[in-house]
Formats: sequence, structure tokens, C-alpha cells
Amino acid sequence: MVESAAPVEHVFAADELFFSTTDSHGRIRRANSTFMRLSGYPRGALVGRAHNVVRHADMPAGLFRSIWDAIEEGRAASAYITNRSSDDGHYRVFATIVPSGSGYLSVRTLPMLTDLRDQVEAAYARVRDVEEASAAAGSTRREVAAAGQAALQAELQALGYADAIDFTRRVLVAEVGALLAHGVGIPDSPQAEGPVARILDAMSRIESKTAGLVGILQEGQRLVDLLGRRAGEIEALSSRLSALREAMRAIGADTAVLGTGARADDVAQRCQQVDALILECSEQLHPLCGQIEALSGDLDSVSFRVALARLHNLAAGIFALQIIEGQDEVDANDAVGGLKELCTALSDGASTLTERVALLDARRELVGGELDVVAEDLGVIQGPILELVEAATAAGAAPADSVTTARTLAGEGFAEARDLADLAVRVRDFEVPYEAEAINRCLDDVRAALSELE
Repeated sequence: MVESAAPVEHVFAADELFFSTTDSHGRIRRANSTFMRLSGYPRGALVGRAHNVVRHADMPAGLFRSIWDAIEEGRAASAYITNRSSDDGHYRVFATIVPSGSGYLSVRTLPMLTDLRDQVEAAYARVRDVEEASAAAGSTRREVAAAGQAALQAELQALGYADAIDFTRRVLVAEVGALLAHGVGIPDSPQAEGPVARILDAMSRIESKTAGLVGILQEGQRLVDLLGRRAGEIEALSSRLSALREAMRAIGADTAVLGTGARADDVAQRCQQVDALILECSEQLHPLCGQIEALSGDLDSVSFRVALARLHNLAAGIFALQIIEGQDEVDANDAVGGLKELCTALSDGASTLTERVALLDARRELVGGELDVVAEDLGVIQGPILELVEAATAAGAAPADSVTTARTLAGEGFAEARDLADLAVRVRDFEVPYEAEAINRCLDDVRAALSELE
């Protein structure tokens, strides 16, 4: 008896980015030669067919439901996906899907974070178990997919992601960063001429203009992590200030009972003054946590948009080179249409990135200013608090617990003032070197070249 051969995994290189586009129903409109090579289907067998022609049995229905939910809302969706090839083999990709005109564009790259990919694939297997149990219980296909989506959500949370949207935002940044660190870039073709060559040149210039953004992916994440730590410290500081206010009120009451004469009256007046100082500082802290959270969101958004722009820049540039080198035929594969969709995705992403950078810059100034104000106020309240404690002691309230509590809470000082002042500097210094006008000029050149090809 002859044993059947084990399914073959088709592999590809890190610089072999490939793509396909579909209509709004998921039917394939365009694909490049790398996709056809890995899937094993000629173009005629792909165009017009549902994209699930390459769906692998290992992929849970809940994953695709999550993807469809995201892209139908106009969001990007990224996922590790195993696709089936025509010879019953398979190939593994990191796919990023975005809306494109009346349909969708999917760019696939070699998974660089293989440990994470393996963890996600193990999670998929558990999700499939849930789906199979649901189907065995008589659920409809829609109900099976819903059960799978819920199971996938739980698996992602176990891996540290809030949901599929959070997974996309964080993992796309990491995957693109790893791809670029691996040395993947847009090759030159100095001898080439014509509209496609000019598109390649424009993509190379965009790559050069955005090269400085690569470090933003890492620096932005470090700043987001720091903001998260400081937000936690601010909450603890807010609780400490509340406790100090309570201690101030208690000192006033205790001094009124234990103290006598003018000194007691002086303590009562000081309590009001110090309480007002602490209250002002506390009220400035309350909105700061929300502003820091919003700033973290802006940083995440910019990092995500940078990664998405770099991905589409790479895909368009590499595809232009494939056309120049004859790997994709302009007429047979509707290469012009594919190139146009890639370039349009890049152009749309560049516009969104410009908006997000402007929003980030405005938020940086706002949060930096508020951090400075709070840091300054924290730097001046310790003295009046300790002076009040000494005045209460002199007035006869030394035995009161309130005096001991206030001395303990204020005696260690407010090291947070220095940390917040340092954070203000970090926030203001974080600038995104995005040359929007230069990028737009490159995109104008791309549009002019595309018009010659149509």
C-alpha cells in the first residue's frame, strides 16, 4: 500500500510581499504572480471566484467573521492565516486587509514573529474545537461562526490583547517593524524607463522620506508604556492627596478640641489655606489621567498608521519592480488595476496619517502643559503642609493621630513632581518626522504615471 505524501508547505521570502483584491462580496478581482505561484492557481482560475477558494481547514470560521466585522466597518484587519494551495499543500502569511474602493485589498507578508504566530495557531485549534462542538450540537453555520468568534476573543485576551482590533493595531506595528529590521526594502531599477519606472522611483522616494518614521514604532511604544506607568502613579497620588485633605480637616477639628487661644485660630486658618492648595492640585490630576490615556491612544494610532503606510509603500514598490522585470504582465494580470489599488491605499493612508500626526501634536502640547502645571503645584505644597503640622503641634494637637498621619503623608515629599516634569519633556520632545508635503508630491507623480497607463 502506497502512503500519500504529507501536505507540502510552500514557502516564500521576506521580500516577496504579495496581494489580492476582491469585490464587496469577497470575489477575487486582481492578484499578483506571487499569489498565483503560492496558491497554485492560474489567474483565470482565481478571478471572479470567492477568496475562500484558498481557505484552509485549520482556519476557524470565527476568525473570518472577526475580519469581516472589522473591514465592513471601514477598519483594517490583520491576522495570521494559513491558506490552502491547489495541490492540497499550504502557505502561511500575515495578512492585512483594508477597504479599497468598492471592495477590499489584502497584502500578505512572511510572518516574522514566528513565536507569536505559533501561539495564535494553537489558539485557532482550540477555537476550531469550540466550533466543531457547536456544529455537532446542531448549530447553524452563522451560530458556529459566532461561537468561534467569542472563543477567539477569549483566546486573544489570554494572549494579552483586548480584542481583534487591538491585535491588529499592535501586531501590524510589530510585524512591519520586524520586516524592515530584516532589511526588506524597495529595490532600485535605475535602467528602467516609462510610467511604471516612475512609480517605482516615487515609491523609493516615499520610502526614503519615511525612513525616519521606523524608529517611531519603537520609541512610540516606549512612551506609551511610560505613560501607562505614570497614569497608575497619578491615580495613587490622587488617593494620597485625598487622604491628606482628610488629615487636614481632622487636624482642624482636633486642634479646636486640644488647642487653645490664638495658635488654635491660626491652625484653623492654615487648614483652610492648605486644603485649598491640595484641592487645586487634586482637581488638576483628575482630567490628567484621561488626557494621558487619550495621548496613548493617539500614539498607538500614529504608530499603526505609520506601519500601514510602510506596508503599502513596500507592496506597491515591489509590485512595480515585478512589472518592470516581467514577473507580472501588465495586460494579462490587470497589473495596472492592482498597482492603482495599492497606490490608492497608500494615498488614503498618507492622508489619514497627516490628520493623526496633527492630532497627536496638539495633544502633546496640551498634556505637556498640564503635566508642567501639576508638577509645579506638587513642588510647592509640601512646605505649607509641614508648617501646618508644626503649628498644630505647637497649639497642643501633637497627640492627635491626624497630625501623625499628615506628617507621614507629606514628610516623604512628592517625588512624583520630578517624574511628571520629566514626562512633560518626553511628551513634548516626541515628534513624528512626517514630511506630508513631500509625500504628497511623490503621490502626485504616482497619479500622473498611473493616468498614462490607463
